[in-house]
Amino acid sequence: MPTTRARRLLALVSLTGLLTGLFTAAPATAAPASRQATDLTQLLNTALAESSAKVGNPGVQAVILRNGQLVWSGNSGKAVDDPPTPVTDNTLFGYASFGKLLLATYTLNQVEAGKLALDTPISAYIGHDVPGSGVITIRMLLTHTAGYPDVYASPELAPLMPGGDQYQPDVPYTWEMIARGLRAPVDPGKEYRYSNTGFLILTHVLSVRAGGDQKLTDAINAFNTRAGSVVPEDGRVLTMERKQQDYSRFAHGYETFRDLGTIDMFTYFGGTGIPTDMFGLPWGDGLFAGTALGGAQFIDALYARKRLLQPATLQAMITPSPQSAADNETYGMATERIEVGDRVWQGHSGGYGGFNTLGGTDMTRGVTLMVVANHLGTSAAATIWKRLARTYASATS
Repeated sequence: MPTTRARRLLALVSLTGLLTGLFTAAPATAAPASRQATDLTQLLNTALAESSAKVGNPGVQAVILRNGQLVWSGNSGKAVDDPPTPVTDNTLFGYASFGKLLLATYTLNQVEAGKLALDTPISAYIGHDVPGSGVITIRMLLTHTAGYPDVYASPELAPLMPGGDQYQPDVPYTWEMIARGLRAPVDPGKEYRYSNTGFLILTHVLSVRAGGDQKLTDAINAFNTRAGSVVPEDGRVLTMERKQQDYSRFAHGYETFRDLGTIDMFTYFGGTGIPTDMFGLPWGDGLFAGTALGGAQFIDALYARKRLLQPATLQAMITPSPQSAADNETYGMATERIEVGDRVWQGHSGGYGGFNTLGGTDMTRGVTLMVVANHLGTSAAATIWKRLARTYASATS
């Protein structure tokens, strides 16, 4: 069975198409605010139910925020198939590559603080143990232009990942295990090539610069509180720490394989807790887990309320790199545009371990939409997200 992390199954592409059912027949007298809110809730509830059914009724959380305020939330399906466990507001999901956006924001904050420089070779921070460190920069890592080959395809790491003959989901991974599979970058800085490897290296740089994994964890947790995604022990909505106490809150990720059918990625390989490849250090390419609300609060704070980065830094983050633009993509620094009808959203997708995620903010209107789902391979999050985005757009100005 191929290594699942080696594939980006939910590439965030521009979602095109005309809006259907545009809201054009406004009443002569505007309805009371409570009536409008009720109508919008009903429309979104219907959109969630119908789009979830279209992709096989996975476990789903979805939320919409506007400038920090909750507009709507909905849950659907099962967090765990056996024993049947419904998704609730408290259920945790793996964010997968959506977490790249969160990690990039923290990295750019460190650039603003003068602790890192975008265009200084990373050897200034970690020496020469990583191939190409004398040439590769933070900017290259953030924009997927460093040119590192896929580390998950290496003979050193592939056997240790799901489907590999040495995979042990209860055994923690280390940076040293990943480093054995690194290869020299190819044409660094020349082309945009989406790379999980680059974000693994970025996390190593951040860890060394912070003084170790625990200090990095503490620093990122402190930064995330600025987004409103508070991480109290009894109700975390955004986390990079795998804790056994969270296991009962976690949805299980499900994935369908030609030779195996649909399997539970938490239990099929003999795991007894949260699989150690699911999120957390050293997995900088998929560092975070949480609820839909936790992810939405973060990107709302970043893109709508603009509380996390300085204006010039934020503009640089969302501007497509020259290499991305040359490839007709809109990828900047761990974020890209999503177009639905006449609205443009800024965000990121993710897919790994049976989970898939899509979150984005309409920066013009201050609206953030986040969807997390626990079945990978059906494009569940993207399908549901697009339907909710169109429904919201058709009912609002």
